[in-house]
Amino acid sequence: MLHKATSGWLFCFPNPCAIKTWGMKQKLYSLLIFTAVLALGSVSCLTGIQAEPSPAIQSRYAYDQDWENIKEAILNKDVKKLSAYAASDAVDAQLIIDSFHADQDFLDQLKKAGYKDLRTENDGDRVLLVFAAELSGADEEGNEYESGLYLYFNQGDPSLELVNFLADG
Repeated sequence: MLHKATSGWLFCFPNPCAIKTWGMKQKLYSLLIFTAVLALGSVSCLTGIQAEPSPAIQSRYAYDQDWENIKEAILNKDVKKLSAYAASDAVDAQLIIDSFHADQDFLDQLKKAGYKDLRTENDGDRVLLVFAAELSGADEEGNEYESGLYLYFNQGDPSLELVNFLADG
């Protein structure tokens, strides 16, 4: 503390009680500032001024990405990758890949299909997603034919599960 004396400035020290009081005031002011900052932070969160969670956090299911991975496995003839989506050992990944590669039209339909294009089918106690690649035409002798490849999926936890495959025609 400074006091002006007649001959100039005089330094004097406050009494010890004043120091103790000033320290408690400083702690009180610090506590009030901390509380105010905390309250402002809470208000901003309540009013929606916060970052949106990333899509990965919003949903733990990525069925659309699973579908793209399955398509890629079939197109690239990756038996191991396709088998990873099989619900059981009864699903023959090599047979599925060979069936799709038997006709370019099947592959073209597979390439074009998005996850939203899968249709739903009720199978008694569960709902399945179905991909259908269907062909029809006539041979050289005029005989009409129809054939199709069908993949059946269960929306599993946490990914699509290939539960069945059907080749018709």
